[in-house]
Amino acid sequence: MRTVLALAGGPLRAARASGGAGARLTPGALAVIAFAVTTAFALSVVGGLRGFEGRAADPTSDVMADLAPTYVTLAWIAVVLLIVPLVSLGAGAARLGVARRDARLSTLRLLGVTGPQTVALTALETAQQGLVGAAIGLAGYGALLPVWTRIPFMGQPFTAGEIWVGVPVLAATLVVVPLVAAVSATVSLRRVVVTPLGVARRTTPPALRWVRVLGVVGAVGAFTVVAKVQLGFEGAVVTVILLGLLGLVLGTINLLGPWTISLLARVMVRRATTPARLLAGRRLLDDPKAAWRVVAGLGLAGFVAGIVSVLPGLAAATGDGDTADRLLAQDLVTGGILTLAIAFAVAAASAGIAQAASVLDRRQEYALQHLAGVPVELFDEVRRRVVVAPLALVAGTSAAVALVVLLPLFGMALVTAPQGLLLLAGCLLGGGLLVVAATETSRPLMRAVLRETDVRPG
Repeated sequence: MRTVLALAGGPLRAARASGGAGARLTPGALAVIAFAVTTAFALSVVGGLRGFEGRAADPTSDVMADLAPTYVTLAWIAVVLLIVPLVSLGAGAARLGVARRDARLSTLRLLGVTGPQTVALTALETAQQGLVGAAIGLAGYGALLPVWTRIPFMGQPFTAGEIWVGVPVLAATLVVVPLVAAVSATVSLRRVVVTPLGVARRTTPPALRWVRVLGVVGAVGAFTVVAKVQLGFEGAVVTVILLGLLGLVLGTINLLGPWTISLLARVMVRRATTPARLLAGRRLLDDPKAAWRVVAGLGLAGFVAGIVSVLPGLAAATGDGDTADRLLAQDLVTGGILTLAIAFAVAAASAGIAQAASVLDRRQEYALQHLAGVPVELFDEVRRRVVVAPLALVAGTSAAVALVVLLPLFGMALVTAPQGLLLLAGCLLGGGLLVVAATETSRPLMRAVLRETDVRPG
């Protein structure tokens, strides 16, 4: 352990402190921001669920007593829809700066540091980032409480006490987030531990296989069977199973995303007519998983948008009854828009952070190309194409999967209702523009990297 602590305070810290742009905005700083965003929104989502459960347990009116159990189920759906993007952002934060970190650690491995020491060093470093990010996220959750208390549900807004998660949950967060961060970072180190020379030589990873499609098909098929047949279970059991399968569908989208991007990249390379298109296609083909990390948030948000798109039609169908029905119809739209807003905020944060980390990981490559005469404008065009092309494909594919999932529950008429499709198109367009704007924040960082003349590795 003494060796690990010494290494954590020595070569790695020196490497992080060196270099102009990298010293000002490091992958470690980006990871802290990502952990903070994840923690703040995750606690907010859990707080909302606790608020609905509290109203179900102790209703203050007949309308609340009638509606609260339904709202608890809807809140669980929102949690499932948001928890996967949040977990993806947190896990991605633990892998930020993989290329630079792997290069430094592979050097240490070649100098005699053992595999277990390498793993422990990375776990310690990333857990520290997770702890700092979690602490900032706790403050962010507190700052967001006044926002959530202005949104009415069941005819009245929540109080801060209703959506307060409690001190035990806050304390657990300071343990769970660093632990998840350490585990995610350790898993990403497999290449270094097994073969440090593979990292130093930057060998090309194996191509992605089409069998990833089977995961999505299987998850959607299982959801459809349970939703249509219900297998003779009680209503509560079916709801739990459907929620689990919905989360599984979201998880399998993470498997499908990189493969679809690799297909897109092959098409771009074959049809490239300009240097920018060729370079963008080659960059996507070289590492589709990294490209997916930039747009993954919008892909998962696109799935949420597909779910939300049925709410206007559903609200119209249920909003002509008594007071409870009208409140439910209004709150369906309110809750759907709120869920979608959080999903898009997480998507934008994920995209901006991942794009900045990509620039830092490739800083030596960019600097060498610029010194060789590649113009700045070409870098900008390639960077935009690497984001925009996968973004359009992934968002559309995810939304289509969501509509397929909803078919057995609501039928073709509700899924293809004009108002819902217009809402879906508007959400995807607005979310896409938000994500593109977030990735554009890395433009000053690119300029700073290109101004550097020291292009030593690491």
